Amino acid sequence: MRRRTVLAGVAALASGAIAAPYLAKAAAAPMKVVIPRDSIFVLNYFGAKDAGVFAKHGIDLDIDARPFAGFLAGLPAKECQAATYSGIEAIAKINQGVDWAIIGGGLTIFQEVFVKKDSPIKAIADLKGKRVGVWSTGAGAFKGARVAIMDAGGPDVTKDSNMVQVAAPALFKMLQAGSVDAMINESSFTVRAGSQPDAFRSVFSVNEYWKKKTGFPVIWAAPLVAWRSWVEEDRTRAKNFARAVEESFRWVAKPENFDAAVKAHGELAGVKDPASIATYKKWLADGLIFLPEWNAKVVDAEWQFLELAKRYGVLDAVPAKEKYALTIEG
Repeated sequence: MRRRTVLAGVAALASGAIAAPYLAKAAAAPMKVVIPRDSIFVLNYFGAKDAGVFAKHGIDLDIDARPFAGFLAGLPAKECQAATYSGIEAIAKINQGVDWAIIGGGLTIFQEVFVKKDSPIKAIADLKGKRVGVWSTGAGAFKGARVAIMDAGGPDVTKDSNMVQVAAPALFKMLQAGSVDAMINESSFTVRAGSQPDAFRSVFSVNEYWKKKTGFPVIWAAPLVAWRSWVEEDRTRAKNFARAVEESFRWVAKPENFDAAVKAHGELAGVKDPASIATYKKWLADGLIFLPEWNAKVVDAEWQFLELAKRYGVLDAVPAKEKYALTIEG
């Protein structure tokens, strides 16, 4: 009888040991992230997930790709707890009392100001009074571009230009047709313009402007933003997610990985034609699209930009970087 009891106990322990990893995996609920369609985010999130990057960091990722307005609504509505989110908009919400923090690197403002190649516009000062098309006035990249343009001697495009807001695909067609004089467009259409030098040219690069001043591009197109309560609930999880997202930026920058992501998800990302693919590869290799780091030096450069945004009236205030720029260690 005693022998049977001992054997039953051993069997129960063995069964528990075998089941433990599966129970732990089941206990880790999927983590949802909301991203915009027609953007590079489709490639780094879906592609890196396919390659096991998020799983390696213990993150079971559930990706929800939406039109831009739906993407902007996701994090505030707590449909996700962290996301690469429009940066200037995130800071504005923090100023309004929303308890968010910046926890990682992200998409830089590589969206340049494009005009038709034969346009008389030669510099950003020439944008005054012109029809300037944008895809979303709520986008961090547009708000950041607005600040940089003013700081570099150009007009406030929301007041001193005839600004037109339309969806990204329509905006690109409007520039082609000459219905707008210049455009600041979403990522895939920025790349499409950059890949056609015979048709379009850039008159201003936010990233180049800021790198000359600080050594870093502007991260406020979409840094990694999270609800502070979610971070504090499990700092190790938050750290692992931030590391996984930053690794996804490095992952997609490798040409073979980019090709795999485009093959699987290029339609959703709006990356389809060979010229755009070649431009993406070059810009990713040159480090123009993502900043996959978040440390004291980066934070200093990015908070300097926020001070500019305050000076030009784009932000009411700049939150304390010591509280809202979290470099998380588990």
